[in-house]
Amino acid sequence: MKPLLLLLAPFAAWAADAPAPLAPTKADVPYAGTTDFRQTLNVYAPATKPAKPAPVIFWIHGGGWQGGEKTNVQLKPKFFTDLGYVFISTNHRYVKAVPMSEIFADLAKSLRWTHEHAAEFGGDPARIVIMGHSSGAQLAAYLAIDERPLKTEGLSLKMFKGCVPVDADTFDIPAVIALATANRKAAGKPEPKYGHREIFGGQPERWTDYSAVTHVAAGKGIPPFLILYDAAAALTPDQAKRLESALTSKGIPARAFGAQNTNHGKINTDLGLPNDPSTAELLAFLKSILP
Repeated sequence: MKPLLLLLAPFAAWAADAPAPLAPTKADVPYAGTTDFRQTLNVYAPATKPAKPAPVIFWIHGGGWQGGEKTNVQLKPKFFTDLGYVFISTNHRYVKAVPMSEIFADLAKSLRWTHEHAAEFGGDPARIVIMGHSSGAQLAAYLAIDERPLKTEGLSLKMFKGCVPVDADTFDIPAVIALATANRKAAGKPEPKYGHREIFGGQPERWTDYSAVTHVAAGKGIPPFLILYDAAAALTPDQAKRLESALTSKGIPARAFGAQNTNHGKINTDLGLPNDPSTAELLAFLKSILP
């Protein structure tokens, strides 16, 4: 067996070469009028204030709706601010503390803060691209399709120029619950003690209401979508294609891109790397939607 130091040496070398994380321009900003850390966001602005208002990337972290942090952003702040964009990463409360509807409400409040304050950092409140990974991707897609949480905050879908969900398995929650249940039964595995059924309220009508595909309709102002996913995953390819089909069937531009040789974590952490296929797709998408 190799000594532990030898096993860790490649990781130590990588850490030494990895760029230092970009510090937020403004950190831990409360967006809901509370002192709850889960209701705060971070702002990253370009080093030089843009000559004209810049697009804003609004990022929602993953973590299964019960974990994750706004600081889990890897290369993204530097990548987007180097492009001249403003990057905002938000926290939200966890589903074990509040129901899913309150998480939607948190994010709508965070978007209201973004809309009201983006210009202070050189951002354009009318050119927001909403993104997220895993559970954050489900939340991003839902908020870009179902206008109800935004309306509560006096906002509309018109604030979005695009949506980029990254490797989510819950755009059609009843379908993913049915498929996951069938797969577990086939493998002889029990249902998890706390899974999608419980996270999304334990009742089929809630699963349907919390599904982004349920609310797709023409004429609402739903923005174009780029849906990134791991092509070899068990659940996310089907979900990505379901969302793509729901959108395109109503005339809303959408493209689902399945990345090869990746996984659920890697597709997220690699965003911003040179020669990364998902990053190339993202850059092409941003060019197409942002004049």
